[in-house]
Amino acid sequence: MKKVLDVSQTNGRKPAAPTVNRDPQKLVAVMLDTAPIEVECVDELPYPNMGAFYKNESQTLYVKRDIGDSVALCQCVAQELGHAELSMNSEAYSRRDMGFQAMCIGYMFCKKYGVDTKNFAISRIPDELKNKEPKEIKAELGKGQKAFKEIVSRVSDELYRQRSERSKEQER
Repeated sequence: MKKVLDVSQTNGRKPAAPTVNRDPQKLVAVMLDTAPIEVECVDELPYPNMGAFYKNESQTLYVKRDIGDSVALCQCVAQELGHAELSMNSEAYSRRDMGFQAMCIGYMFCKKYGVDTKNFAISRIPDELKNKEPKEIKAELGKGQKAFKEIVSRVSDELYRQRSERSKEQER
C-alpha cells in the first residue's frame, strides 16, 4: 500500500479553476459580482448593438437588460471589463486607442472559459500598432496581459470559492 495525496494537500496553492466550457449566464454573473467598478442595468446603451458599455468618467459598467443571447452578453461584458481594467492601470485612458487591447482581453477571457469567440475580429491589427517599434508593441501587449490576468484572477477566485462551497454542502 502507498499513501496518495491530493494536489491540494501537497502545497499551499489552490488548484486553478478548470478551463472547461461554462454556462455564459453564470460566468457573466461572476464577472459582474467581482468587477472592481460600479455595475448598473439599463434599458438603452449609447450603441444599440452592444450588450454592455463601460463609461470611464463615472467608472461604471452599464449592462443592457433582457438580452436573449447569453454568449453575446458574456463577450460584451468581458470586453468592457477589459476597458475598465485598462483605464484603471493607465494614466491617460482613451476608449478608441485601447479598443483593440480590450477586444483581445475579451477574446482571451472567452477562450479561457470556453465561450464562443467567433465575433471577435482580432485578426485586424490597427495601423497604430503595426507602425510601432517592437519594444512599444511589447509594452502594449504587457498592459493587456496584466489587465487580463487581473480579471481572470478575480473570476477564478470566485469560481474556486463557489466550487469549494458546493463540495462542503455535498459532504453534509
